[in-house]
Amino acid sequence: MPIPVGSRDQSPDLRPALDELVGLAGLLRAWRAAAGTKLRRNKPLSQAEVAARAGMTERWYGELERGASPRLKRAKIDQLAEALLLDEDQRETLYLYTDGASPPRAVTPPGHTPGLHPLQLLLDHQMPRPAYLSDVAWNIVGFNRAMAQWFPWVLEPRANLMRWALLHPDAREQYVGWEDHARIYLAMLRMALVRHDRLPELTALLNELLADSDCRRIWENKPELVSNRDGHVFRLHISRFDHRDIEVVSQVLYPAAFQDLRFVAITWLGSREDPGVDVPHHDLATPKLGRTRLASPAPSPGSAPRPYWALDSYEAARSLAGDSPLDLPALSSMAGPTTRLTADQTGQQIIWATSEAGGTVLFEDLTTREALARIPVAMLTTDARREYQQLLRSTLAPDRRTAIDQIDDLLAPHRAALDLLRDLRAQVSCPNMAKSAA
Repeated sequence: MPIPVGSRDQSPDLRPALDELVGLAGLLRAWRAAAGTKLRRNKPLSQAEVAARAGMTERWYGELERGASPRLKRAKIDQLAEALLLDEDQRETLYLYTDGASPPRAVTPPGHTPGLHPLQLLLDHQMPRPAYLSDVAWNIVGFNRAMAQWFPWVLEPRANLMRWALLHPDAREQYVGWEDHARIYLAMLRMALVRHDRLPELTALLNELLADSDCRRIWENKPELVSNRDGHVFRLHISRFDHRDIEVVSQVLYPAAFQDLRFVAITWLGSREDPGVDVPHHDLATPKLGRTRLASPAPSPGSAPRPYWALDSYEAARSLAGDSPLDLPALSSMAGPTTRLTADQTGQQIIWATSEAGGTVLFEDLTTREALARIPVAMLTTDARREYQQLLRSTLAPDRRTAIDQIDDLLAPHRAALDLLRDLRAQVSCPNMAKSAA
């Protein structure tokens, strides 16, 4: 039935058409017809059959299809949804009409959330801003490289934001005004316990936190409830930025398909640049990440863990080298048949990508020196030797004199090794000379 289009004063004419399309009565009739199709019948289920399946009288159900708007108990709503074979979205719609709220959602057990790869890609796209995913109990189930650089604790097994923030000594130094943060975190935990009806893992987490005297004092001082930290502005004091205070803001999102998860991005105020860009590279206390392997957020029992830093293709890994990446085909072949190396436009960083069984591509973000140290120099082909020298030159100072000094520094340990080997060779070649030297 087409909806008439007209001016605002014609809006009363829309009501019958809209009621038929999206009103509960019209939806019930449509769902009853669809249920007949799902059961492979040539006609809709009868009102009498739906009523019997839902545990109500035919008259009562008939009133619903004639436009009655009662408030139903949740158990009865669930029965009616079952009788009409409704999917999750249809069931939520039925709840909104008959209960005025969305249905209660079953909480996904912490640590068991499959299908997060698209969200991991979204985390990676937040670079250089730290971003992470946490579950209902604040277990970290995904994070990007910036998060690991700012907060290396996420690399640890069973990393948990609440446990680190409230119990670890580093957190009490890194959060400026730690006690204010602790008060908010505990208020969030209190809200989570209310929402999730004392989920065992949340209760265990609370007991662990309350064993700390400071946390217990804050918890008992004044009962507070906080839903989240979205838009919360605070200051951090971390080693990555030479222990300078930086002001940041947290943004919290809830993925529609995973409403028990929190997608949190941390950005900074006053500038679009990474607050660490003006810190000399040698001053950054950045952990060497390498090929970090973490279990997937939801490994099934007995399944192999999924590497954390993984992508779907070499091209996706190559894109991490920036807007003007430099392919290194000759050095890639020296590194292995399943390896692809890509340098950024400065030549200072290398994306080392390796394909594994199943098509997963692992990647590492290495300095050029770290990458070249893995390449066996003695086996270099002519093309690989040229790429090797070009990359090594990019790590040296631009002026010739300083570059030569840096090369001499690189040569020093090799000269010592060569001298030692030459001396040993001479001793083996002339045993008498070795005895006289002794």
